[in-house]
Amino acid sequence: MRSLKSLRCVRISRGTMVLLAFALFSVVCARADSPITGTYQINGKPVQLKYAKAIKGETFDDKETTLVILTEKDPAKSKSLEDDTMFGRLGGGLILKITSDGQLIGTQVVKDKVQFSTSGNLTLSDYKAEAGKVSGKVATEGQQEFFETKWQIDLNFSVALASEK
Repeated sequence: MRSLKSLRCVRISRGTMVLLAFALFSVVCARADSPITGTYQINGKPVQLKYAKAIKGETFDDKETTLVILTEKDPAKSKSLEDDTMFGRLGGGLILKITSDGQLIGTQVVKDKVQFSTSGNLTLSDYKAEAGKVSGKVATEGQQEFFETKWQIDLNFSVALASEK
């Protein structure tokens, strides 16, 4: 009997290990398919951006623009995505305004009581807008300061361009 009992424990352990391996694999795969990877910090605290939307923006200097909006909370029910992000209704967020030739011309940085615009402290690289999808990398050169706020960004994004706001 004792050997049957120990055999049963081994089965449970193997089954548990298989289940844990599957769960770990699922988390890794989900993270790899995430539209946003990298880091975004405000005052040393990470902001967990999970959702990405790309919408057509207003024309700037005779160039089409795209707004890439990255948020902590699901924007699916938002009626005014840009406003809801700017005013923190979707948690922390970033709004990137990018011209059709890949120039970053404006950024809104948002988290809790922090909300400001910036354009010169960020660089956009590896930007692509093709086949209804936009992707790229946006980063600061290390930690930046805006008055009392310290912030840092090093993010990659890849998201389908929505047909309308």
